[in-house]
Amino acid sequence: MIIYNNEEIRVIPVRKSLTRPQLICGCDRVLFLLLMLFCMALIFPGGLGSANYVNVVIGIAFFFFGVQVLTVLAKYDPLFSQIFTRAVKYQDAYVGSSLVYRQDKSYS
Repeated sequence: MIIYNNEEIRVIPVRKSLTRPQLICGCDRVLFLLLMLFCMALIFPGGLGSANYVNVVIGIAFFFFGVQVLTVLAKYDPLFSQIFTRAVKYQDAYVGSSLVYRQDKSYS
């Protein structure tokens, strides 16, 4: 316990696991799982069953390229997908402009 002005102060530890973003392979969890689902859908129905190995190669290449892109996005901002979704959701309500008296007043 910490003593301040002759009183004990209760200290509650904040765990890192509760505040860190959830990442898989350095990517956002939801985007990574969607990428994996898309690549598996590309590979298995038309790939291994019908001996179409072009789909298998394209699916694997797309997966590795997608993981690299998602890793770069997660390094830039781990909550990128939530921020982008929120920005699109509120796009009509909050029209961004840099000037107060701008020339084009297309919104009402």
